[in-house]
Amino acid sequence: MQKGISVYAGLGYTVQENLDLIEFASSLGMKYLFTSAQIPEAADSEDFFEELLAILTAATNKKFEIILDVSSEDAPLFNVEELILRLDDGFDTPRIAELSQTRKIQLNASTVTEDFLTELKNLNANFANITALHNFYPRPDTGLDSYFFIYQNKILHNFNIAVGAFIPSHDGKRRPPIGEGLPTLEDCRNFSADLSARYLAALGTDFIIFGDGLPTFDECKAIANVNSDEVILTAQMMTEDEISKEILSKTFTRRPDVAKSVIRAVEGRQILKSLGTQIKPEISSKKRTFGDVTIDNENFGRYAGEVQIIDDELPADSRVNIVAHIIDEEFFLTRYIKPRQKFSFKFI
Repeated sequence: MQKGISVYAGLGYTVQENLDLIEFASSLGMKYLFTSAQIPEAADSEDFFEELLAILTAATNKKFEIILDVSSEDAPLFNVEELILRLDDGFDTPRIAELSQTRKIQLNASTVTEDFLTELKNLNANFANITALHNFYPRPDTGLDSYFFIYQNKILHNFNIAVGAFIPSHDGKRRPPIGEGLPTLEDCRNFSADLSARYLAALGTDFIIFGDGLPTFDECKAIANVNSDEVILTAQMMTEDEISKEILSKTFTRRPDVAKSVIRAVEGRQILKSLGTQIKPEISSKKRTFGDVTIDNENFGRYAGEVQIIDDELPADSRVNIVAHIIDEEFFLTRYIKPRQKFSFKFI
């Protein structure tokens, strides 16, 4: 999954702050830089276009793919083939189809419809030049619902269009004038950048971009290695057994046959076999409950080593060791572990 940053002119970020962020994001291998030619709050800034030019120049030198948010009135001012134009207001379908023939463009993923995309196809739009990016929502309580987000993404993916979304900065300088984060999903507004990225990855998002203009370097590093094909869950280790810890450090795949009460990993038993050892019972009277991570011990015979995430209330079993627990605020991510989906744990 590709990542990116937003860098804005005319909003009180210093030129040096913007350039430092561009430099650091480039060092992490981030691909996209989003900026806007239409910022009402910056309308009175005498330095707006000078700052915007500095941003575009620095981003070009660092080989970012630059996404520029434009209206139909602004678009002729930025007739530079290297820019990806995110088309906001005033573009009709024939004009969009025409633009796609000669340059990369980006649709508003939050508002497209299947009929609109079908019309583009009938007008021979070049879908190889089209991606989509959701809106961000500065006002609290107005961000997208995850159900609608998934619905929109499915429409776009059916036309082979890659879809991106914004995450907020939690610890950096949130973009004025509201200053309450710029997420696509309302659920992400007060999430850490790391959890926001992992959530969007679990939802199958193709690329993510910080909506706020000055995330911290730590936030940038936290999202750099998030992958779209893997659900990463924060958990607390609950065992001292080194073999169990070794198994839990791996990446797993959910079995294609979905069990009622547990998420079963494909690999656990094979990993234990490759280690050439056994897992001793850790006797506990604690019942298994939502978010527990278990490994079957040697008393379960051929199932020894099986890794499960518990998704129910189950009794204690002397053949099963409770070795970790997904933190409560991230248990919701388990619902996005689909059959054959990869998942892994990071421990606190």
